[in-house]
Amino acid sequence: MNKVSLVIPTRVYLLHLAVFGVFLAGALWLITSLFAAGLVPLGSALSGIVVFLALIFLRRKFTPLRWLAIGIALALLFTLYPLLYTLFLSVTNMGSGHLMAKQQALARYESELYLPAEGETYRWAAYQAGEGAYALWLIGEDGTGRLAVPGAALQAVEGVGALDSDGFPESLAGYERLPLNRTVPLLSQLSAIDFGEAPDAIRIRSLREAAALQPRYRYDAAQDALIDLETGAVYRPVEGTFTSESGEELPIGFIDTIGIRHFQNFLGSEGFREPLISMMLWNISFAFCSVLFSFVVGLVVTLLFEDLPGKRVIRALLIIPWPIPVLISILIWRSMLNPDLGFVAPVLEAIFGASPEWFSNPLWTRVAVILVNVWLSYPYFYVITAGAIRSIPREIYDAAVVDGAGGWNKLYHITLPLLLRVMMPLLIASFTFNFNNFNVIYIFNFGNPPMPNTIVPMGYTDILISFVYRLAFISSNITNYGLAAAITVLLFLLVSVLVIVQLRFTRLFKEAV
Repeated sequence: MNKVSLVIPTRVYLLHLAVFGVFLAGALWLITSLFAAGLVPLGSALSGIVVFLALIFLRRKFTPLRWLAIGIALALLFTLYPLLYTLFLSVTNMGSGHLMAKQQALARYESELYLPAEGETYRWAAYQAGEGAYALWLIGEDGTGRLAVPGAALQAVEGVGALDSDGFPESLAGYERLPLNRTVPLLSQLSAIDFGEAPDAIRIRSLREAAALQPRYRYDAAQDALIDLETGAVYRPVEGTFTSESGEELPIGFIDTIGIRHFQNFLGSEGFREPLISMMLWNISFAFCSVLFSFVVGLVVTLLFEDLPGKRVIRALLIIPWPIPVLISILIWRSMLNPDLGFVAPVLEAIFGASPEWFSNPLWTRVAVILVNVWLSYPYFYVITAGAIRSIPREIYDAAVVDGAGGWNKLYHITLPLLLRVMMPLLIASFTFNFNNFNVIYIFNFGNPPMPNTIVPMGYTDILISFVYRLAFISSNITNYGLAAAITVLLFLLVSVLVIVQLRFTRLFKEAV
């Protein structure tokens, strides 16, 4: 039998090289731009992907892998890169005031302008010579009028038309006067234009005033310092913050690495450690109880209603919580349990004389969260257990009946072991999902009621993922992405350990069965 050659012809190979050369040129331009803008993580990730694609498309022996190369590259970009970028953020100071790269922060400062003490201010009116061609008529403090166009020195113009009440020409040769109602929509565009000739260019400051503004800051690469040309102060970067010798800090900083400080603050501070131990135990309890009770309810429903008449209608009714959007279901439960507007509180008060405080008592709020999550999850386990039980051979039950086994013995010694053997991977996956089940926690009660005496806001029903969200986005309007990323890394390691332990337990369980 002849072997099929996977080596492509030379002509086709050269065509591939030409096409890939164009792609490589564009990719190199993009990567260079990213590095120049200070976006090192993304530039590094794309560099690795381009190297991978180059090896695949430029080496003939890798020809069979070309069909998978694009998919692998996208998987690396959208799956592996976010993980590595989160790890990178965990060792940086990214947060409020430090949201951009150093080059971007310097560009922001170098774009700031100020009016020197000797600078002159003008009243102005706008004129247009054509599409996008604008000019200003400036009236200085001495009352002299001059024409300012981009890139040319201010010039006096003789023979202008009649002046209006503010002293501006009503008509100007080659230009159309822009009335106020047309100037206002163009104000942002006009404010970005340098009228006149550098370094004495004129910038619009307001609807009535223009001035000879100068750049306020200048970056000195030799001493790695930002110089304030207005005050003469020198600001040097200190962990991503431009700081003067007197300790004054500029508001806009940049992302800088600070090592493992976030991990030390998180693990070494009692203000974090003590409430986080409680939060961790609740997180594990929430995931475990949600999976356990959902599985039990799904199994009980399967055993009770599987052989009843009209079971198709019963099945349809039992899985109603599944197709309803999670957001709608949680909001419905939140409304039902509301002590003022819901119907649950009056019913419980009529029966027991009192109703639990579903939203203010930590214990009952946790019970309510688990109850809502069980309601959302049990249809999944009902469908899975119903299918798994049908796969158990009936001969095993018949043999058990011959041996005198009752219903409980059949359930405990046959159904549960065989069912768990099949469903254990699903239970592990469900536990992992509920360990990070942000929706139920946050939508039901925003992680409240709040814990007292904590460094940052924490709630009694907060799990780690909702706490990370609270810390990164909404705590006191101050973001701290670096600390949130560090907690996320620890959360990832914790979940990985739990999954490994569960997998080992599952393997032991299978061997026992």
